[in-house]
Amino acid sequence: MINYLSNIFFLNISNNNMLKTINKITETINIFKNINRFASKKIKIVFYSEGKTYLKYSYLLVEFLSKIYPNQILYVSSDKEDRFENPNIKNLYVGEKFLLQYFFFKIKAQYLFMTTTDLGNNILKKTKNVEKYIYYFHAPVSTTKVYTSKAFDNYDVIFCNGDYQVHEIRKREDLKNLKKKQLFKSGYFYFDYLKRNLNLKNNNSEILVAPSWNYNEKNFINENFEEIIEVLLRKNYNVRFRPHPEHIKRSGIFLNRIKEKFKLRNFVFDLNIENIKSMEQAQCLVTDSSGIAIEFTLILKKPVLYFKSLKKIHNEEIKDYDDLFNLEDAVEKKFGYKFEHGDIEKIDQLINNAIKKFSKNNIAKVDEFLNKNFYNVNNTVHFFEKNIYKNFF
Repeated sequence: MINYLSNIFFLNISNNNMLKTINKITETINIFKNINRFASKKIKIVFYSEGKTYLKYSYLLVEFLSKIYPNQILYVSSDKEDRFENPNIKNLYVGEKFLLQYFFFKIKAQYLFMTTTDLGNNILKKTKNVEKYIYYFHAPVSTTKVYTSKAFDNYDVIFCNGDYQVHEIRKREDLKNLKKKQLFKSGYFYFDYLKRNLNLKNNNSEILVAPSWNYNEKNFINENFEEIIEVLLRKNYNVRFRPHPEHIKRSGIFLNRIKEKFKLRNFVFDLNIENIKSMEQAQCLVTDSSGIAIEFTLILKKPVLYFKSLKKIHNEEIKDYDDLFNLEDAVEKKFGYKFEHGDIEKIDQLINNAIKKFSKNNIAKVDEFLNKNFYNVNNTVHFFEKNIYKNFF
């Protein structure tokens, strides 16, 4: 009897594994067929997204272009759940790794938009089947610090957030004798998306903890944030922890530990693809060097506490740009509040002081800084229509 039950048990496991394998093979075949179907003729505009967390950075652009070119836009993602629910837009799921590489090899397009850096430096290669590869930013940061040195070299067109990026990219081209790219002074589309969707009247009842991802840290995340969360909860704050998308890919063990450790307390482990609610409900942000600090400061006009840790520098040639203005360093220096490991136990005092000082001294200066350093604030799509679309597409 025992042997019989054992055989049934292992047969079920075997059958389940076989079913999963069959489903995976079927899905792969279907993806190949779909890629070949869309690659059979040239497409006007293609957007590629790494996953649903990146959709918000594309939204205003795709929305506008879909009205001009109905049924001529293909939105492609490596995430099954990442799609545009718009009858004028075609969606294609391509998966990752070899299937993604195959898509980039096969697709024919006039314009291919993406926020993925290092085109041509990894599995994503350029081909003659695409006329223009276009990069637009998913972070309001400089190009010289948190990206690799060659991150933008192979794009034909880049939509720049502000003068700081234009100066950085042009200097790179001069230093390396690169072909000049078309740089458009578009502004940061996501700022306008945020302003359209924010409800600043929401109750500011939480502390948002959102660390950056960093090649230099163990598990790509500063693990002192576990202690920071512990102290915040002990000080009776409501804490919302929002990991970076790269943490979800690379830091699963650490994230699971955080989730389990604090799940029965005033703690929210936030994996929502939108970060709007998390920012609306926060009275203060605690981070190390995440790009969300710039959005939180300049758009929501709220204070940020920066935990000083290993510097997030992914560009091995950063010293070549020491003479240039670095956006994230400027925001931190002008508006941020720094603290170190020895300050964690008094984080409640730091938060209270930051809120008081920021509201008193900095709010009037934020808009001045924003308009000085970013193009077309509140006006990115209109500028795109009048100055880029009509002269480029």
